[in-house]
Amino acid sequence: MASPDLLPLVSADTLDDCIAHYRGRSISVAQFIATADDFSRSLPSASYAINLAENRYHFLLGWIAACLRNQVTLLPSAQAAGVLEDLAREYPDHHVVDDDAVAQFLERSQVLPASETPSHWRIEATRIVAIAFTSGTTAAPQPHPKTWRSLVRNSQLAAQEVLGGRRMNVVATVPPQHMYGLENSLVSALSAQCRLYDGKPFFPADVRAALESVPAPRTLVTTPAHLKILVEAGIGLPPLQRIVSATAPLAIDLAARVEQAWGAPVMEIYGCTEAGVMAHRRTTQTERWQAFDGSSVVTLEGVATYRAPQLPEPIPLQDVIESYSDTEFALRGRVGDMIKVAGKRASLQDITRQILAVPGVVDAVVFAPQPDARPAALVVAPGIDAAQVLSTLRERIEQVFVPRPLIVVDHLPRNAVGKLPHATLLQLLDQHRHA
Repeated sequence: MASPDLLPLVSADTLDDCIAHYRGRSISVAQFIATADDFSRSLPSASYAINLAENRYHFLLGWIAACLRNQVTLLPSAQAAGVLEDLAREYPDHHVVDDDAVAQFLERSQVLPASETPSHWRIEATRIVAIAFTSGTTAAPQPHPKTWRSLVRNSQLAAQEVLGGRRMNVVATVPPQHMYGLENSLVSALSAQCRLYDGKPFFPADVRAALESVPAPRTLVTTPAHLKILVEAGIGLPPLQRIVSATAPLAIDLAARVEQAWGAPVMEIYGCTEAGVMAHRRTTQTERWQAFDGSSVVTLEGVATYRAPQLPEPIPLQDVIESYSDTEFALRGRVGDMIKVAGKRASLQDITRQILAVPGVVDAVVFAPQPDARPAALVVAPGIDAAQVLSTLRERIEQVFVPRPLIVVDHLPRNAVGKLPHATLLQLLDQHRHA
């Protein structure tokens, strides 16, 4: 029988290399190995670990410690009580890793740095090390098991083609439980010799402080919603190698403002929970996406499919693709984004773009409360009312596609990665209808 294909849990030139910046100090690979080994021995016996740590270094320790105990880490799509209750019910043989548990362990831990990488830090490439869950934007969260091979290869490709290469100091504003944050800020530290910043800064001043706390070269991993907050704050940032965006389409004008403000190229990643990272582009230079090395996007009978050697099977995509080749394509909307009203078709994304172009509108979402129903809209527009937005909108789109109702709200209930779960939108719509 052939021996299994093994991959290391951490890769480095030397054990003295930095793997993380934790609370103002550098953590070496040697210290990380020793600490994770020690932490693994303190974990209870279970099949699954629910990792709720928001501190990125705490999350990394908890995840690798669970791997060393042959436990699969569950990555909840959100930390709302209902989501966690459902997860615990679905996976009863579990324990929970959170920031308090890891911090308390670190206060007690006195292990010396490892002198070598232990043999048990190599695991089967096909082993499932995590289960990610879809965000619930369009339906109930669905589980997607992740092998170590797929995560390692995806993160290596992202580091090489998007993040800026090895030894990049990565500051991320997205949660580690999200596939985008997992591959680009955590696995990249394990497999691509990047260095993670432990925090998850939100406010503009916090993002600046986080970037200033790590040495050059620096890469910021974030979302379109967060980039908009940062650039509108007019805040200065230290020199950046790259700015990376994902989780939602990035407007070309916003990307241009970001590049002008901070003098670094804005790279956009196209990915999904099912596959992880799939393609990239520099938003200000092209609408075309380039598939990562070795992968392809093929459309057959109107269905786009992503293929990559690190994935066990092709992944059907939920987007409408215009192909230029097997490795280059443009996005033309979501498969479920098209609505039909009075015999006519339109894209919810296009209607949203028209609303965002109305002077005074700073954020908006258009959605169908029910299949093929007239669209509804929630709009953030300080200083103007719904009637003013609708008046301008009627000059730009066909009457049957003008949202009804269109409700002006103080803010949209975006989650940690800037997405708007459909159930949350329906709840907000219902609240305003009965107000």
